[in-house]
Amino acid sequence: MFNQFPINFRYDGKQYDGQIRPLQTELQRRLPTSFQVFLNHVYCGLIRRKGFEWETDSPKCAVMVDVIGNHIDNWYE
Repeated sequence: MFNQFPINFRYDGKQYDGQIRPLQTELQRRLPTSFQVFLNHVYCGLIRRKGFEWETDSPKCAVMVDVIGNHIDNWYE
């Protein structure tokens, strides 16, 4: 089981703080590939790893998908 972890970053002049919740649905190299993203106390959407790229189901996260994905990658390094 994977635990949620914090995320915080600045994007386009705004500070974002929140939580990343790994989902147990799919694993790649023994790590989760899907995550729920909560930023500034609001559910932002799902983010998924597709190969080496990140994608999201939410327009709220779309412009920040690579920033969020990089944060996830760094968490698991």
